[in-house]
Amino acid sequence: MAAEYVATMYVLFLFIFFPVLNLGTVCLRSFFLWFACNQAVVLAAKAKTFNTLIRVPDTASGTPYPGAYATAQQRAAQIRDMFPGINFAMSAINPEVDIVVTPIPNVTPPPGPGFKVIGPATLQSVSHVPDVDSFVYSIRVTIRGSVDPLIPVPWFSIQGLSAPMNMNVTCQAQFENPPGLQF
Repeated sequence: MAAEYVATMYVLFLFIFFPVLNLGTVCLRSFFLWFACNQAVVLAAKAKTFNTLIRVPDTASGTPYPGAYATAQQRAAQIRDMFPGINFAMSAINPEVDIVVTPIPNVTPPPGPGFKVIGPATLQSVSHVPDVDSFVYSIRVTIRGSVDPLIPVPWFSIQGLSAPMNMNVTCQAQFENPPGLQF
């Protein structure tokens, strides 16, 4: 009989069902934000250069291949536009596309410390020539965005439950053409 009371139904829907629905929606949209970052880094890692548009002369006009920086930003924006509820402002630093240079341990002579080059700068801008015997070259994409709940509640603000949740998502992959990081 308690389940038939209006107050019981009100408690069930307002305090249990809708918050769980919002939380589930935020979790799903968080996955989509991660997916945008992941797809951006996967395509960027396969690029032929980091920041230069190159043309391969396999046809009369040449096939254009954009660099990893532009590819990552375009793919992240494309995935963002496919799924409602994930938001991030496009700028030169969001999504942030970086070159991460990590020394390989136990290499003689010691290769030196690792470092990070923040895109759109290239390895040439820091006077570093790729040495695949001493370093591992990776691309790291970081997206600073937010995900929206299904039903925003205006009278109280809890991130991820009744208001958008701010997130920083980072994915990293090994760059497949280290000499291309100079351009």
